[in-house]
Amino acid sequence: MGFFSILLLGVGLSLDTFAVSLSLGFAAERTTRAQKIRFLVVIGLFHFFMILGGWLLGENVSRLIAAYDHWIAFGLLAFLGVRMIRSGWAGSEGEEVDCDLLSWRNTLMFGVALSIDALISGFSLGLVKVALIASSQLLNILLAATLIGLTASILSTAGILLGKKVSSRLGPKAEIFGGVILILIGLKVLVDHLF
Repeated sequence: MGFFSILLLGVGLSLDTFAVSLSLGFAAERTTRAQKIRFLVVIGLFHFFMILGGWLLGENVSRLIAAYDHWIAFGLLAFLGVRMIRSGWAGSEGEEVDCDLLSWRNTLMFGVALSIDALISGFSLGLVKVALIASSQLLNILLAATLIGLTASILSTAGILLGKKVSSRLGPKAEIFGGVILILIGLKVLVDHLF
């Protein structure tokens, strides 16, 4: 598996992350720059460590997690989506809004929900020869995990920036729209794994 294949894998694993970041961009005024940067770093690190962890853990643990990963991702995304909808609804009615959308706890929940598939993908990388450079398989896996983590962070950055731009056109209900998107992504993950 070469550079282009790893890059495509990284993009594939980051599509849900992009959509969630787009939703977060809708609520850009309710989060600080530091929170957004922390989110981007956490997303990249979770993808990196999940790829590496899947490669290290092997088939048995990955299969055990694969039986439940879709339920975990759905639950976390639905929870965060409902919170975002409630926050957007309160904000559009002029109420005081709790601005913890990207608190440490929520950021870590996003990190887990959006990178579970990377764990399974990490296992699959153990089944093929990753050849990014002429070196050991471990170094190639580390480079692949780095590339996938960077891809997730870059696509997340693009999602936040695009969401922020779109939110100026959607007005005060943009955060509600973003929450609905989170719930729909959670449902998509659930349906994809169940059917």
